[in-house]
Amino acid sequence: MKKHKQFQGALIAALVTSAIVVVPTAQAAEGFSDVDFSKEYGTAVKDLAERGIINGYADGTFKPFAEVTRGQAAKILAGLLQLDTTKVEDPKFTDLQPNDEYYGAIATLYNEGIASGFADGSFGVNQPITREQLASMLTKAYQLDNYGYEQTLPFTDVVKFSETYYAVGPLYEHNITNGVTETTFGLKETVKRSQLALFIKRMEAMQANRVFQEFKTKDFGADYLEAFSYNNWTEDEEQEFFRILHSNEGVKIEALREGSGYFVLTGYKIDNEENYEVVESQKYKIVITEVDGKLQMNCQQTDEIAPSTSLFFEEDLGFNPKHIKLTTAAGHAVSEKVYAYQPFNYDGWDEESIPKGASYALKLMQAGDYIATFSDDAGKSVRVGIHAETDGYDLYTSHAVEKSSVFIPKSEVGFAVTDFKIEQYTGAVHDHKIIDVTLSPEGVTVNRAGKGDAIFAIRLIGANGEKLYMHGMIYELSGVTSMYYELSTQQEMEGSFNY
Repeated sequence: MKKHKQFQGALIAALVTSAIVVVPTAQAAEGFSDVDFSKEYGTAVKDLAERGIINGYADGTFKPFAEVTRGQAAKILAGLLQLDTTKVEDPKFTDLQPNDEYYGAIATLYNEGIASGFADGSFGVNQPITREQLASMLTKAYQLDNYGYEQTLPFTDVVKFSETYYAVGPLYEHNITNGVTETTFGLKETVKRSQLALFIKRMEAMQANRVFQEFKTKDFGADYLEAFSYNNWTEDEEQEFFRILHSNEGVKIEALREGSGYFVLTGYKIDNEENYEVVESQKYKIVITEVDGKLQMNCQQTDEIAPSTSLFFEEDLGFNPKHIKLTTAAGHAVSEKVYAYQPFNYDGWDEESIPKGASYALKLMQAGDYIATFSDDAGKSVRVGIHAETDGYDLYTSHAVEKSSVFIPKSEVGFAVTDFKIEQYTGAVHDHKIIDVTLSPEGVTVNRAGKGDAIFAIRLIGANGEKLYMHGMIYELSGVTSMYYELSTQQEMEGSFNY
C-alpha cells in the first residue's frame, strides 16, 4: 500500500548532488556551446550549473533541447525533496529492479504518492516524461494541488476541473509554467532539459515566497499531530486564508492571503493496537497581513471564540430591516463591541441565488440571549429572539422572528373553509390549550393560546369535502414567540405514508 507522507518547504538550494545529465564535467557554465545565455532558460542553466545542481556533457554542450526521461526526473525530484531513497518498499514495476540506477528515487516517490506507473505495470523508466506527468509530480510533491478555486486557465487543452486542471493550475498561478504557447499547455509534449532547468529555478522562487508556521509532533510529546481550521474562508467562501499541511513530523500552516481565522491542534499518543489517546489540544488564532508585497503570519494560542453570523432578508421580514436595536433578553442595551450589523455582500454569488431586496448580516461575538428589534424608515418593525451558545471554539446562533398568530388567506387554502379539526396529538405534551382557530370568509387565523413550545396540526375542511392539512410549530427564543407552518394536501398526506 502506498503511504502518502506530505512534504512542505523543501529547500531546493540544498540540492548539491543530483544532476540532470549522466556524464559530469568541470566545464564552466559560460562554456556551454549550445546554450543561449540571453534567454531565460540560459540564465537558469548558468546559475544552476555554477551551483553544481546541473552539469553538461564532456564535449562542452548542455543539449538544452534533449528530452528528460521519467527515471531522470524521478531522481532529480527525490533529490530536491531530500527523500531517503534507501529505505523504500519495492513498487514492483516490471521495468525496474533494485540494483537499477533510478530504483531508490522511483520507489520513494511511489511510496509517498508523488509518482505512479502505467496500467501495464511498468514505470516507463526510459520513456521521456511529458509536461502533464511532470506537472502532476510537482504539484503533489510540493502540495500545490489544492491551490486556487475555479481559476480560469488560458490553455484550451486543459479541461476545467479535470485531474490535470488541478495539477497545471497551481504551476501557472505561481509562474512555474507559461505553457508552450499562450493558449496551449502541451500536455503530451515531452519535457526538455532547458525546460526542466526553468522549472527548478521557478520552483526555487516560489518556495522562497511561501510563508509557513511549523508545529513538530515531538514538541507536543505526541506520536501524531492533527489540525483542523474554521472561520478560514473569504466572504464569498471561495478561498482560504491559510491551509494546513500534515506530515509524520507534524503540522505546517501556510499563509495564502490576507485575512484571519482559527485552527485547533490536537496531539495523540498511539499504542501498539493503534488506539489513539489525546495528550494535547490547543486553539490558535492566525492573522495574515501583507507588508511590502510579502505575506506575514502571526499565530498565537487563544481562548477567543469564533464569532457567528446570522442573515436577515427583506424578502422574509416584509420590509427593509436597515436599523437594529440589540438588547439582552432582560432588556439591557448591548455594546457595539459585542456585535456588528451591516449589509451583506453577495460578491461571487450566482444572481439567481440572491434573495430579492436588502440583506443584512448580524455578527455576534459573545454567547447569550438577545432580542433584536429591526426597523425601517417607514415605521415598520419586528422583534427577533436570538440565542447564541458556544462549544468552546465556535459561536452558534439560532433566532425566532416574533409571530404569535398567522393568517392563511382563502387564496392560499384554495377553497372556502367551513370547518376544522384540531388533530389529536396537537400539544400532547401539555395539559392546556395550545392554539385557537378562527374562520372567516377571507381565510383562517391561528392564534397561540398557551405557553411553551409545541407542535400542532389542523385539518381544514371545505363545503364539498375538500381537505387541507396545516402542520405548525410554536417555539420561543429569548422570550420571543414565533410560529411556523406548512400546508399539505390530502394526496400529499396519503403519499407520505406509502413506503
